[in-house]
Amino acid sequence: MPIFEYSAINPSGKNIKGVIDAENVRVARQKLRAQGIFATEIAESNEAAKAPIRDVKRLFQSNRVSTKDLSVATRQLATLVGAGLPLVNALTALGEQTDTPTLKRIITDVRERVEQGESLAKSLGNFPKAFPTLYVNMVASGEASGSLDTVLQNLADYLEAQLALMRKITSSLMYPAVMMVVCSLVIVGLLVFLVPRIVEMFQKQNATLPLLTQITVHISEFLTHYWWFIILLGIGAAFLVRWYYQQPQGRRRMDMWMIKLPIFGAIYTKVSAGRITRTLGALLSGGVGLLSALEITRNVIQNVHFADALDSAKNGVREGKSLAKELKDSGLFPPMVTQMIAIGEKSGALEAMLDKTGRAYESEVNSTLSGLTSLIEPLMLIVVGSIVFLIVISVLLPMPALMNSLQK
Repeated sequence: MPIFEYSAINPSGKNIKGVIDAENVRVARQKLRAQGIFATEIAESNEAAKAPIRDVKRLFQSNRVSTKDLSVATRQLATLVGAGLPLVNALTALGEQTDTPTLKRIITDVRERVEQGESLAKSLGNFPKAFPTLYVNMVASGEASGSLDTVLQNLADYLEAQLALMRKITSSLMYPAVMMVVCSLVIVGLLVFLVPRIVEMFQKQNATLPLLTQITVHISEFLTHYWWFIILLGIGAAFLVRWYYQQPQGRRRMDMWMIKLPIFGAIYTKVSAGRITRTLGALLSGGVGLLSALEITRNVIQNVHFADALDSAKNGVREGKSLAKELKDSGLFPPMVTQMIAIGEKSGALEAMLDKTGRAYESEVNSTLSGLTSLIEPLMLIVVGSIVFLIVISVLLPMPALMNSLQK
């Protein structure tokens, strides 16, 4: 369907610009008039006018939307709906405020579907890469209960919390990663550029090299002559690990390694537990039933062992068993999680307890990552300093013999 760009006057008398899908200019004007918008100028978009090119591009278009863009759009939509604006008008305003082309295109499509009588949840469900199952189910619950604005506010809070946690993890790991790369480049530079020149001087004088110097020379020669082999080995290892992870048994083993890794395994478990409890809390507060919430959360979690634990818990809850006991029996969740859930089940405030638990673990992960970052920095300095020290010593050890030969 062609896309038209328009300049118009909205019901409040302000000049606005936007885009709209329609079969022709007349239909586009009718659609705008139905929204209370008076079009002053309307013309087919230059990009849309190139229909064959557009159709080819659509084959490669991705409907993926970043968590940041989705959280901002959700917050804006919640504000518009909460202000009493009809849903179609709210979606129109949201599309005009959105700068991301992919999200703008999706919102335009969703608005047209809603305008034709489709529910918002069903319209969003046509774009699974942009709107996760959790998102669609919560919107459906909000529409059914008549509290769409509240559900959207909860969704925005949930997305912002997930985004903040991922940013914290990324920023905490970024500095050690950059430092490791820089230190590795320094060590490689010493071995590839400095060591060969000094060794060449020793060889001209027929100096006998100590064992440490010989080891350093061999490493230097290997890096100099076989650097391509190291790169190919790294690429091959990456593809091998990816292939192994795609196998069912391989994925189960690697997911268990992530849980049992020293230090990092505890952080990974806390992040997973926090995400599970926060997701369950958001779904329950949005009106989704416990069994459906467990199923949706199971699809959100990537680790197969946590997913299996949620599957087992869902079956137990269906039989009338306690959620806290089922999660405790899996042996994956920290004691605080199961204790808080047990309290929530007894008090009838399960969603509030789940939300508190998720927030507590997010805070704990933040403090753990900060402490880990401050610990990694001196450890890396010690390791890199030791390697550089050995390289320098290996270069200096033959110096006395070289000086003696020069004096003779």
